[in-house]
Amino acid sequence: MRRPNILFITTDQQRFDHLGLMGVAGIDTPNLDRLGREGIHFNRAYCPSPICTPTRVSLLTGRYPSSHLAYSIGVTPDPFPGPTLPDVLGKVGYHTALFGKTHFVRRADEARHMADGNEPAPEFFRNWHGPYLGFQEFQGNTGHTTNNVPAQHYRVFLEDAGVDYQQWFPQMCGEYDHQACGSWNIPEEYHDTSWVARLTNEFIERQSPDQPWFCWTSFQDPHEPHLCPEPCYSRVRRDELKLYPGYRAGEFDDRPEVYRMCHEKNFDELNDWVGAPKSLGGAVRNEATVPSCFGEPEKDAQALDALTATLGMIAFLDDRLGSIFESLEQSGQIDNTIVVWTSDHGEMHGHHGLWGKGIAAYEDCQRVPLLIWGPGWVKPQGSSQALANLVDLPQTFLSLGGADVPESWQGVDLRPLLSGECEEVQDAILVELRATENSLNQHTLVTRQHKLVIYRHTDEGELYDLESDPNQYTNLWSHPGHGELRDRLLQRLARLHMEREPGGPSRVSFA
Repeated sequence: MRRPNILFITTDQQRFDHLGLMGVAGIDTPNLDRLGREGIHFNRAYCPSPICTPTRVSLLTGRYPSSHLAYSIGVTPDPFPGPTLPDVLGKVGYHTALFGKTHFVRRADEARHMADGNEPAPEFFRNWHGPYLGFQEFQGNTGHTTNNVPAQHYRVFLEDAGVDYQQWFPQMCGEYDHQACGSWNIPEEYHDTSWVARLTNEFIERQSPDQPWFCWTSFQDPHEPHLCPEPCYSRVRRDELKLYPGYRAGEFDDRPEVYRMCHEKNFDELNDWVGAPKSLGGAVRNEATVPSCFGEPEKDAQALDALTATLGMIAFLDDRLGSIFESLEQSGQIDNTIVVWTSDHGEMHGHHGLWGKGIAAYEDCQRVPLLIWGPGWVKPQGSSQALANLVDLPQTFLSLGGADVPESWQGVDLRPLLSGECEEVQDAILVELRATENSLNQHTLVTRQHKLVIYRHTDEGELYDLESDPNQYTNLWSHPGHGELRDRLLQRLARLHMEREPGGPSRVSFA
């Protein structure tokens, strides 16, 4: 049986519309455009949760956050949910590897999680390269741009290069500024993006044609802080950029109070509303203990610099994708490799007066880019309006690799879409957000036309017509004449939960 290599590339906090295929201004993304033009660009792809850890564990386990229980950042499930995607692929003969960001557990637990519960010395990562969570090969890093003290294998790389890397990471010298936007003085060759791409190219070039492989290439960019190395920053055509519309006076009046609280950064009121603890890992009561998007007046004042840096990072990533294409071609593997590009969630980027991701149920942070390409495996179709969720990808990878799907997995197989057998495999998808243990629990149903948002601890809700109101300015939840539509979508959400329940063992007798 012929089985494809699978190159799975993820970015962090990349908006769905930051692609040449979506008309992004100021940069060119020829390699990303190639993926979508010669393969499929899923224009209606969503994350299972608009927070890093939940989505990343969903990509690893094929389960929603409510099932795998890594429901927010700062959470470490114990025992860790399994089986994992590389576990299953490895058992059917795939060679598996992961390079770059993990964030499958809380930050403070990452190194211990890799070292069987022990706190490793920095030198541990010089000699240890896996296995980890089913990946036979692993090299990792943590953090984003200057919000980063180089760690794990990336730190070993910088030390072996003999460079004074502290000058590039202000966290190491007490000069960190989370609000910083603009260019960054780190040379391209020492940037995490170059390092992860280089590891990927080296992996590809030493693979045998006799064994299929699965490689997860996990980039940290374009996550904030919004800082980009030169010359990528200066190459962005700033005069072409259009900023996202900011806050409109009164636009949160028709939706749950949490929107106003986040926009005003009223942390005390927000923590009460969501039931957050009085302190969390050193954060005090008047600080944000809830992962979410917030109003950021300092970033509003630097919006052009922030967008320039973000797009510069994406152009940098696109360039590295070009080098990966070259490695596939030169090694003779390009005709039997499927390349998948996506991101764990989006970014508000000042739209509606908010920055970041999380509680606000906007397309900006729930929707993600998803490009799938593979000669002989993926029929060239261009942009597709078929609904897809990132939790579908692990099951799809197992289908392509000829592996059985574990009973606990919850996604759907996208393979019929890849082959062009049909135009859709699902009429609705689910986005979960559980930011705190027992209180804030938000579920979003997305259909071709509508979005419905419900909360566990309040009768408030949201309903939007995405065709007539794609930016979600009008909440129809309580509008006269929309009660029947709201009830119908609530029923569809209930059925969707039933459809996503794990199958369980077969019933083989009456009793």
